[in-house]
Amino acid sequence: MRRLRLVLRLTGSILFSSLMWLLAAICKLVFCFNTQWRYRIICRLMSIWGHGVAWFWGMRIQVEGTPPDAPFFLLSNHVSYTDIVLVCAVTPGWFVSKSEVASWPGIGPLTRIAHTIFINRETRRDVGRMNTLIGDLVTKGGGVGFFPEGTTSDGSQVLPFKPSLLQPAIDLNFPVTLAAICYQTLPGQPPAETEVAWYGDDEFAPHAANLLSGPGFKVRIRFAEETLRCTDRKELAKNAHHQISSMLTELRESWT
Repeated sequence: MRRLRLVLRLTGSILFSSLMWLLAAICKLVFCFNTQWRYRIICRLMSIWGHGVAWFWGMRIQVEGTPPDAPFFLLSNHVSYTDIVLVCAVTPGWFVSKSEVASWPGIGPLTRIAHTIFINRETRRDVGRMNTLIGDLVTKGGGVGFFPEGTTSDGSQVLPFKPSLLQPAIDLNFPVTLAAICYQTLPGQPPAETEVAWYGDDEFAPHAANLLSGPGFKVRIRFAEETLRCTDRKELAKNAHHQISSMLTELRESWT
C-alpha cells in the first residue's frame, strides 16, 4: 500500500506540476509586456499549484489569521521542503533561497516553480544585490517571503534569525508580515519532528519517499494579527523571532 501510494502521489504531482509549468510559460508569453498582469496571473497559478500538490501529497492545510495581499514582506519559520508548497498555496510570491538549492534533485524544480530568487551566501557582495532586488520587487507591487533562519529545523523551536536580508524592510519602512508553521502527523504515525521535518544530514530522496508513502499529514500556518515595523534590522530580527516563536509555541500546545 505504501509503495502504491508513493507511485500515485509522485506521478500525480509531476504531471500536475508539468501542466502548471506550461500554463505559466504561456502566461509569460501572452503578458510579456504587462508586468502587473503577468505577476497576478502567475501568482494565481502558483496558488493553484500549491493546493494541488498539497492534495496529491496528503497534506491537509489549515490557515489561521489573514494571509497578506501583495505587496508584502513575509517572514516565517522553516521546517521542511513542504513549506514551499504550503506558502505557495496560501500566499504566493517570490521566495528567497540559497543558490545551491536550485541544483538539488527534487527540491530544485520545486523552488523554480515557486518563483525563487537565489542568493550566494558565500559572497558577501550578493547580499547587497539581493536587498536591491527584494526592495525593487516590493515597490513594484510584488510579494516576497523568506525563512530568516537560513536553514530548516525539527519544528520544535525557531532557530536564530539572520538579519542581513531584512534591510529592505527598514529602508522602505515597509510593514513585515509574520507567520508560524506547525506540522502534525496522523494518529498512529511517527511524530512530525521525524516524519515531516527535513534537516541536518537527512537525504532528500529517502525522506520524501517515506513522507509521501505515508497516510498524510496536517499543517497549520498562523499569520500574526498585526504587521511589524522597526528602524533597525537587528531589532526587526529579534522582535520577529520572538513573535514567531510565541505563535509556534501556541500552535504546538494546542495540538498536544
